[in-house]
Amino acid sequence: MKRQPNKWLIFSSLFIQIAIVMYLMVSLGFWIESKIYTDKKIPTFICSVIGVISVIFMIKKQTKNF
Repeated sequence: MKRQPNKWLIFSSLFIQIAIVMYLMVSLGFWIESKIYTDKKIPTFICSVIGVISVIFMIKKQTKNF
């Protein structure tokens, strides 16, 4: 019988993954804003929405096994 990893350990690693993805996507949005020299926050908003969507898929994939 295969031993399942601890659920607490899986969800704590998921928290770290979510934090990294959101940080990278918001940083990408800020970088795009600095390159196109705009005062509007549209690139950051779009990148953060993409980050949220990818986080939802990550959560769905991780919790599918339970």
